[in-house]
Amino acid sequence: MTNWANTEARSARVISIACGVSGVGKTTVAANLSLSLSKLRRRTMLVDCDPGPIDATRSMGFSPRESINDVIDGRLTIDQIVVDGPDALFVVPAGPVDRAGRVDLAARRKLADAFRPHRRSLDYVVVDTPGSADPDTLDMVASSDLPVVILSGQGDGFMDAYGTVKLLALEHGVREIAIIGNRLGDEIASREMFRRFRDVTARFLTDTRLSYLGGIMEDERVRTAARRRRCVVDQYPSAISARGFADLARTIDSMDIGAVPGGDCFFGMEAVAHAY
Repeated sequence: MTNWANTEARSARVISIACGVSGVGKTTVAANLSLSLSKLRRRTMLVDCDPGPIDATRSMGFSPRESINDVIDGRLTIDQIVVDGPDALFVVPAGPVDRAGRVDLAARRKLADAFRPHRRSLDYVVVDTPGSADPDTLDMVASSDLPVVILSGQGDGFMDAYGTVKLLALEHGVREIAIIGNRLGDEIASREMFRRFRDVTARFLTDTRLSYLGGIMEDERVRTAARRRRCVVDQYPSAISARGFADLARTIDSMDIGAVPGGDCFFGMEAVAHAY
C-alpha cells in the first residue's frame, strides 16, 4: 500500500461546512465564503455535495448538465465538470436534485483519485456537505482539515448545531470544531450566542474545543441576491452580510490550518490510504 501522506505534500486545505438539518444557511455560507476566499486571490474550489433546487451551484446562476456524480460513476474527470465561477472560483457542481445527497466511503475513494492532481494547485477546497447528520456525511466532515458547524440564530439552530457537534465529537472523534454564527442581529449577539453554546458544550463534551470564526448578520440582501441566483458578496459587496463574509475569509486565511490525517479525503492520500 502506498503511503500518500508521506510521499506527496499538498497545499490545499479542506474546509467542510456542516449542519444537522437543512435551512440554517449552510449552503449560503459555503458559497459566499468560497467566493470571498477567491476574492483574496486564493485558489479556491467549491465542492457541492448537497444537491437540491437551491444548491450552491444553482445559487451562483449555473445549471450544468455534468456533475460530481459523473466523477463518482467514472464517466468524467474533475476538469471536465468544473465550472468557472466569478473571481476565478472553481465550482464542482452537485448532482441531479432527485439523487440523494450522500457521499459514502466508496464514492469518497473515487473522488480522492479524481481530486489528487489538484492537491498542490489549490489553496482551499470548501465542501458544502449534505444537510443531514448521517454517518457518511459526518465522517466526511470529520476527515477535513477544518470542520465548520453553522450556529444559526433562527428556529432550533442552537440545538441543531449542538447535535451535530455532539455526533462529531462522540462518534467521529473530532476534538476541534470551528463555529460560524449565521443570521444573527449583530456581532455582539453572535459572540454571546457562541459563548452560551460553548458553555453548554463544555459541560457534556469536555474533550472538544470550539473556536469562533465570526458571525454573519441577518440581511435581506442575502435573500435578494439568492432570488437572482447570485452570491451576496458578488451582487452587493457593501452589504453588512458581504462584509461579514469578507471578514470571515480573512480570518480563515490568517489561520495556520494543518493538513491533518484524513484531510486528503478529496485528494487521494491519507483518508484513502487509511481506508484500504
